[in-house]
Amino acid sequence: MVGDLWQRGTSRLSGLQSVAQITGDAVELIRTRRIHAVAAAAAGVAIVAVGFATVGYVQHTRHVAEAQLTASRIEAANVDLQDELARLRDKVAINGRDLAAAQGRVAALAEEIKAHAQQPQPAAAEPKTPVKGDKVTQLTSALHLAEAQRATLAARLSKAEADLGEQQAKQTELFGQIEQWQKKLEQMSTDRDRLKARVGELEKQSQLRHAQQPIVAAAPLAAPPATAPPAVAPAPVAAAVPAPVAAAAPAPAPPPQPAAVPPRAAANEPAVDHGVVDQFARVLASAGVDVRQLFAQFGVNQNQGGPFIPVQGQVPKTTLSPEKLAALRAMIKSLPVAAPLESFEVSSPFGVREDPENGHAGFHTGIDLRAPYDSPVYATAPGVVTFAAYRNDYGKIVEIDHGNGITTRYAHLHAFTVSVGQRVAAHTQIGYLGSTGRATGPHVHYEVVVNGEPQDPEKFFGLARYVPAMTVPVSTR
Repeated sequence: MVGDLWQRGTSRLSGLQSVAQITGDAVELIRTRRIHAVAAAAAGVAIVAVGFATVGYVQHTRHVAEAQLTASRIEAANVDLQDELARLRDKVAINGRDLAAAQGRVAALAEEIKAHAQQPQPAAAEPKTPVKGDKVTQLTSALHLAEAQRATLAARLSKAEADLGEQQAKQTELFGQIEQWQKKLEQMSTDRDRLKARVGELEKQSQLRHAQQPIVAAAPLAAPPATAPPAVAPAPVAAAVPAPVAAAAPAPAPPPQPAAVPPRAAANEPAVDHGVVDQFARVLASAGVDVRQLFAQFGVNQNQGGPFIPVQGQVPKTTLSPEKLAALRAMIKSLPVAAPLESFEVSSPFGVREDPENGHAGFHTGIDLRAPYDSPVYATAPGVVTFAAYRNDYGKIVEIDHGNGITTRYAHLHAFTVSVGQRVAAHTQIGYLGSTGRATGPHVHYEVVVNGEPQDPEKFFGLARYVPAMTVPVSTR
């Protein structure tokens, strides 16, 4: 009898091994095709991004050339103004010397007239006095004329100096703008080179996968005849396992009846893999969330513990009651596991990075999601709006409190459509994507703050893949 059992178990084990091998080949084929589709889509997106970057690069180059041409013209005008200013200064100096000489001559004549007035003059010398008086009048007129010329030249000099200062200010402003354009041009060049490299990598990966695709696809071609029957085979095996156990037990006939009750009860309850729930809890804990308090608050588990010791002959329970399943769904809906945009590209991840403005290393407290300007921005979970205004480098920002110490922030918005105190549901539009504040282009700076500490939002995005396994019944998947 033992030999028969051994032979029967060996034959069933070989059948299960063949089924596992065929299933693994099918999963590998599906995964490979999905990777091809993702790689092709990523390559397309990268090519479009390179196109946009090239267009922007050309436009920035043209703007820089125009700015440099304008700066050269201003510099030439500045040189001309400086030459004119030098000539005016020379004229002022010459007129000053002439004025000083004229003043000296006037003073000498005045002293001479005073000396002649003190001395007695003979009658014959009287006709000479009018001649000296005429010379004084002429010198005085020349002096007034020189004063007028000097005042005119001084006014022209002041105007030239003011024009020179204005031109120098414009030149400084243009040089600053040229420097900013050059920095942006360098950033665009870096982004373009990085995108080109990424496109090259994606093309190489796609070519490699296309080259390997015929080899992978050859395995399932020989397997279809055996695929359908093994799909039904596990059910008889699972149903046959309790029978030997019940037959081998020395107990009387009634004990097997309670062992058959759990399968019938489990048929009415959605089966949930507890391992998936544990993985979900571990990822949530790595994001800074107090998992015990959260699970207890929603009633997913009670304040219980201790080692698990199964009862001999009893089938472990792998299902959740409808109450716990409802609590699990409510808890997941309260977490920001969704993205704030319908479609986007992560342009800057969470953590240490090179600052796009000054080039220094800094800590990025969120992730930057790039999308077209004025794209709708949505709340990632239900909550209450606690802030909606302009804030320094964040620009126009909206903050939502989701409870349990979790807050989300949506920055650099073009406009927001909610107000403080408003309660919003998940996927409620809260604003439009923009580039206000300290931003180099249109995007959304998205943050998830847990108990006052910023966390990586991509950890919460990763929780979304566990949601179907925990909330959708096995029979409806």
